[in-house]
Amino acid sequence: MKTQSLIFISLVVIATVNACTDANASAGTGGTCFCNAGYYGTSTDVTSGGSCQKCPTGTTSAAATASGTTISSCSCIDTNAVLNSGNTACQCKANYYGTPTNSGASGCSACPTGSSSSAGSTAVSSCACNDTNAALNSGNNACQCKANFYGTPTSSGASGCSACPTGTASTAGSTAVTSCNCNDTNAVLNSGNTACQCKANFYGTPTNSGASGCTGCPTGTASTAGSTAVASCTCNDTNASLNSANTACQCKANFYGTPTNSGASGCTACPTGASSTAGSTASSACSCTDTNSAFNSGNTACQCKANFYGTPTTSGASGCTACPTGTTAAAGSTAMASCACPDANAALNTATPPVCACKANFYGTPTTSGASGCTACPSGQVAPAGSTTNVCKASSTSSSYILPIVSLLFSLVMLI
Repeated sequence: MKTQSLIFISLVVIATVNACTDANASAGTGGTCFCNAGYYGTSTDVTSGGSCQKCPTGTTSAAATASGTTISSCSCIDTNAVLNSGNTACQCKANYYGTPTNSGASGCSACPTGSSSSAGSTAVSSCACNDTNAALNSGNNACQCKANFYGTPTSSGASGCSACPTGTASTAGSTAVTSCNCNDTNAVLNSGNTACQCKANFYGTPTNSGASGCTGCPTGTASTAGSTAVASCTCNDTNASLNSANTACQCKANFYGTPTNSGASGCTACPTGASSTAGSTASSACSCTDTNSAFNSGNTACQCKANFYGTPTTSGASGCTACPTGTTAAAGSTAMASCACPDANAALNTATPPVCACKANFYGTPTTSGASGCTACPSGQVAPAGSTTNVCKASSTSSSYILPIVSLLFSLVMLI
């Protein structure tokens, strides 16, 4: 009984020596009371007025091995979280977002690649792309170039997103400059993708907003992309050109008809040697260049007018010469021999210039109309061409034939 009492007294003494009056502390090496796990501070057993305080919700700490531990010894249970600046609660670390958990999987998700956020972010929208010209895509899972930029965002350094050329726009996420569309609906990027230009078959200067600065070429014309003036619009019909008002195609000078928009030309060339003003629609608009010529009956070529002869010229002096005075020639005559005297008994002589004179065996003055002014010599008489008076005389050649015939007839009568 005495032995049992001694053992009990010894245990009480030992318990009394190791017990800490601070309920949140435990005796450590040498019997000093240190704060338990999940607490921080200095035990009241060590310092009067001290206490071991509980770590903020969601945090924990290891059992202290020294007095005077601070709140910083409390770490968030969620490995992707840290204490806020007031050390009152856990928040997601920088570059994470969400709500920290007290157990299990982390409630803080990493920001998408290439983006970052400040500590305490609760939504993915707080994650900003490091490339200033980029933003999160609609799924909030990656960075993409902002609207009106194109390229591939970078995580650091210079931006990988380039601004679209002036006057163009693109949707967010564009990766190539070809995604930048001109604000002017009638314009496209030039070959260097540096600026907008009017589309093919339009002309002008593209606008950045409002009405288009590119006007459609007139009907029946076309232009290459980048044209700035209506003069660049050329008629599809190769024999046509724009009229003076630049509103429609018309046949070129020296052509006539109605221009076509495709296929064979609707403009026909004037006959050789003829010309017409631009815009002519009928062959009658073609006139011979040589003023002394006119179209033939088939309207296929120029020929000298009536009472002229020669070959019409297309420029310079006329190639058609007037017939000698008092003579006429049919249209289309090419030689002076075609010029005929109105008096049927007259013909051109060999004088310079030639004039009408009575033919051989006639005499007088040729008339230009009515009855002939040239009188025939009496039968059996002759006169040289060009005789103006009666110089008719018996032909010596005629007498030498007549006398033998008369003599022959007389002899036959006598024989009968």
